[in-house]
Amino acid sequence: MRKLVHLIIFGIVFFFTLQGCKKDEPELQHDREEVIMRKIGHEILLLSNDSNSIVRPISHEGNKYRIQFESSFSFLPDDLIKTIDTIVKSALPYDNYLVQVVECETDLVVYSYEIDEFLPFSEVVACKTREQPEACYEIVIQFIAKEKESTGIVLYILLVILLFSIGVYIYIKNKPHVNDEGIEIGAYLYNKKKMTLTLINNTIELTSKESELLNLLYESVNNTVERDTILNKVWGDEGDYVGRTLDVYISKLRKKLENDSSIQLKNIRGIGYKLIVEV
Repeated sequence: MRKLVHLIIFGIVFFFTLQGCKKDEPELQHDREEVIMRKIGHEILLLSNDSNSIVRPISHEGNKYRIQFESSFSFLPDDLIKTIDTIVKSALPYDNYLVQVVECETDLVVYSYEIDEFLPFSEVVACKTREQPEACYEIVIQFIAKEKESTGIVLYILLVILLFSIGVYIYIKNKPHVNDEGIEIGAYLYNKKKMTLTLINNTIELTSKESELLNLLYESVNNTVERDTILNKVWGDEGDYVGRTLDVYISKLRKKLENDSSIQLKNIRGIGYKLIVEV
């Protein structure tokens, strides 16, 4: 039981830690992406043989980034496409993004293309070899973050798996261990059909009532079975029990199970009895 409690606590802490990381991730991710945007801007300037001009501060809104430059430049679409794609694929977790080249003064799009992991490169990129004249341009890159959209789903799937694992653990822990000869109860082997308890090479015979009582308690192992439930299921309407008959049978079972300290037959005062088997 202690291991189960530790497992549950670990699972809860792990899940909420992931949730906390998820909340902190966007700003940190944006900071990283801005660094990559500056690298893209720098490489674009180098393509036009400009190693002196600076890339102005990067602006962004959500997953859309705007790269602004100090100086005018010209560009060949094919070079621009390869430069951006190489940097994005090597540094960022995106397979889908949209690129627009806009004029500074008019904000008109003079060139654009979209990279989609499911479409051939030739179908989404056109006019790759038509050089664009020198002018003041800004590069707008918008990432389509499919991976991020699924993060919440992944976390909840992990939580479901965790809860399922805990459920399986509880089930296996409480499930009777059955082999060809009977059910394992602690160090004993209980054979319901033969009404015997075996410990190593020592076989102990049970009466029919003792066997029924033990079987009923083991079906709810580590849980309390109410006194009335025991009387009704074991003795039914036979009417052959009076006063402390049940207590007498419990005492007999305790005596026959006493050689395994991991087993307890506990009286839950005013309620019933519990068969406790430590794992």
